[in-house]
Amino acid sequence: MQARDAALVALQSLSFLILSCLFSLPLLAVDPVQTENSIEWGPDVKGVRASLSAEKKSYLIGEPILLTYRVKNRSHNIIGITYDRYQSDCLKMDIVHFHDKNNPNRKTLIPLTMYGQSKFGNYISSFSETRIQPNHILTWYFNKIPVNRLYDMSLPGEYHISLKRKLENRIVTSNVLIINIKTPPKPDSEKAGKVVEIISPK
Repeated sequence: MQARDAALVALQSLSFLILSCLFSLPLLAVDPVQTENSIEWGPDVKGVRASLSAEKKSYLIGEPILLTYRVKNRSHNIIGITYDRYQSDCLKMDIVHFHDKNNPNRKTLIPLTMYGQSKFGNYISSFSETRIQPNHILTWYFNKIPVNRLYDMSLPGEYHISLKRKLENRIVTSNVLIINIKTPPKPDSEKAGKVVEIISPK
């Protein structure tokens, strides 16, 4: 009886360990290629191309911006992606803020926030690898950390975001994702501080 109870406890511990490992894995999904007409891709490099997308094109200042990164393997070979564990939350990107739309040469590369500096700092962790089979897509959901928490996107304007990453013997750059940041609308000054409705006590 004691041996049976010990075996049951060991089985439960093993199940808990397996579930813990599964839930700690990054949010990666490898899916067969389907009709992807709505996805904007970057240039093809030796049969591999990447895409960066957001839920919408316009956000208010401070509104969370969650991105999705995809890699499509159109080659005949298996492609391996190596990444550190912290990179399951977000990858380092190039973000350019155009201050003047009429003068495209005037642009500023957006710096990391203090949180972003700590996130992409001297972080040492274990490396993992994911393989993409031919004619498959790797989808990487960054739904834990908004990109505007990592990068200073506190000013209104147009932001151009791209992601360059080395995938085995090729450097693949995503499309340029354009995000517009807008200032929240100001409250109506005539109604501000005024009582709109009076509720009589019962």
